[in-house]
Amino acid sequence: MRQKLINKTTSQETLLTGKGAGMAGRSAVVAEAVSLPSLLFDSTLSKEDWTEGLKHHNKILTNLLLNDQIDDFNAYLQSQFGSETSESKKGLNEIDYKPVLQDLLQTAILIEHSTIPPYLTALYSIKDGTNALASQIIRSVAVEEMLHLIMVCNVLNAIDIQPSVNQKENYPTYPMKLPMNVDFYVGLETFSSNSIATFIAIESPSKPLVKAPKYDHETDTSALYSQRTAVQENNFWTLENMKGFIMENVHTIGEYYDVLFFYIVIFQIIAYYKKHGSLPKNFEELNTGGIFTGNPAKQIRPEQYYGSGGKLHSVEALAGVIAVFQEIKGQGEGADDSIFDVDPSQFEEGVELAHYFRFKEVFHEHFYLGGNYEPFMDEDGMMPVTTPPTGKDLPVDWKEAYPMKPNPKMEDYVKNEELHAQAVEFNKTYRRLLDAIQSAVEGNQSELEKSIMYMYALKEQAVNLMKQPLDAQTNAGPTFEYINL
Repeated sequence: MRQKLINKTTSQETLLTGKGAGMAGRSAVVAEAVSLPSLLFDSTLSKEDWTEGLKHHNKILTNLLLNDQIDDFNAYLQSQFGSETSESKKGLNEIDYKPVLQDLLQTAILIEHSTIPPYLTALYSIKDGTNALASQIIRSVAVEEMLHLIMVCNVLNAIDIQPSVNQKENYPTYPMKLPMNVDFYVGLETFSSNSIATFIAIESPSKPLVKAPKYDHETDTSALYSQRTAVQENNFWTLENMKGFIMENVHTIGEYYDVLFFYIVIFQIIAYYKKHGSLPKNFEELNTGGIFTGNPAKQIRPEQYYGSGGKLHSVEALAGVIAVFQEIKGQGEGADDSIFDVDPSQFEEGVELAHYFRFKEVFHEHFYLGGNYEPFMDEDGMMPVTTPPTGKDLPVDWKEAYPMKPNPKMEDYVKNEELHAQAVEFNKTYRRLLDAIQSAVEGNQSELEKSIMYMYALKEQAVNLMKQPLDAQTNAGPTFEYINL
């Protein structure tokens, strides 16, 4: 028999009202689940109840906060924490959240980092003067992935954890699987339908449906691409269990950020409880203080970032984390059930498609805008995210790319002294690029200026490698391996 604390939550639709309820209800219709206080503080929960409760509250909480439904979030907190019981205070022990969030956020950095070399490799392999639109699309996504990496560093700095991007353990090793429940490998390959298909898999949205784009007006498609608490003997809030949940239940990058965001909020709730002796009842109480103890001087701010595409957000409170995760998720898989990275109704300057849909345009050699999607639409105007673009042609010549050996290593070049030396120089340049980012996130923001110079050098060095035959079928290519300077 469970303690009184383990009261089941009521049906999702009775917890929330308005837009937030409908939205959360679509993705998390769970008739009964353990309450949020039980999920945090109860030592008698089974692993199964903890896992199901995590799924339930993760979907509700992230849907509300990452979709700016603050009033509904406050109602949710009231429904969960409005009648605190003395039992909740008995289970509260000390927990060191920093090692947990350091691991999970460093994994987010690894995920973002893992996409950059494959995207750059495909981009550099396209021969000059060919596939201009495809090149522009790939370049725009690669630049935004760099933006994502820097913003995750901002989150780490906000929690007073030093980010790390340039150490050997931070380097992806190709081919590799992303650290989630996925069944595909990411690697360094030349520009081809196969590499673009992998990029589509990387950026796959969490939701199966998306609003079909309107096609009743003429659109200039070229403008789109202008450039806890621990609990007695049964403590489920451990790094092992939290990562285990991710490896079993997370299938997309967007889902990873959802769960990561939920974990951050959980630790912020615990920090609030430890300071005030009560649980937070609204977002205002939860937003500031708590785990956000970092030095604001270490934040990379928009005026200090020299990349293009997307918005850089600094982080000093939970609201900043929300802005960062909204930007990352929106650019990757679309915002507000849209194929765009922001709500196009806002007419924001620079509005463009999310990464997943940009890569699908290249793969299918058509733009989305200007197409007819009525055959794919349901009565609500929604279409499967897998719907191919049917708009204007996007010319692609798949043959105009260097035949680079997939996933090359420096050891492949040991018999060719010149090739090996070039590969070493490329990796030194890449290391210097990461060193510049590392210095910037340590508080020397002016070091970011050097990244532009290193990016230009990387392309020249990569193309020089790709032009040289390695064997009868393939050419050399960049390896993106760690190297000492």
